[in-house]
Amino acid sequence: MSTAEFPAPGPDAGINSEMQFKRAIPRVLHNSRILCWLTLLGSIVVAFMGICMLLMVFYLLFLQRFSFGNLIGALQWGVGGLSMLLMCPWLWKKGRAMADYRVRLEPRGVTFNLGTKKKPSDLFLPWDQITAIKRQRIGNAQQFSVEARDGSEARFSSNTFFQSGTVARQIAERAGLGIQIVK
Repeated sequence: MSTAEFPAPGPDAGINSEMQFKRAIPRVLHNSRILCWLTLLGSIVVAFMGICMLLMVFYLLFLQRFSFGNLIGALQWGVGGLSMLLMCPWLWKKGRAMADYRVRLEPRGVTFNLGTKKKPSDLFLPWDQITAIKRQRIGNAQQFSVEARDGSEARFSSNTFFQSGTVARQIAERAGLGIQIVK
């Protein structure tokens, strides 16, 4: 769509540019429900595996003939089982939180909701107040920050959104800015 298809600019012309046309369409970006459910299902599978690993400890210690090898094996199974059981609540909490994260692209600006249902944390940034969108690699995660003139900032990463790059690209496109890479 070219800008020639829009009416001539004027006081009551309405939408007169392609950017205004894109901004006029509200859009809500959220995580994939399937991936959030898979994360929750993964926490249940991890709990089951942790319990089975701890049962293996009892098998090696009490149902097998006692030896130093069985003791070392039981220690290995025990550490693995406890690690799995400790990962279970972390995965469950992460999956539930990721299901509630939303970014709403509106004609007036962008609204970030990076909180939970019980503790929502909304941040609204008008399009003309956004000064920079930055990308930084921290560990194995891509972290993005959307900065405003008044010093407010929204940070999200690939641990927050499964496709955080897509979210940042759409915000940058609507704000008319590029994504800066910070080292």
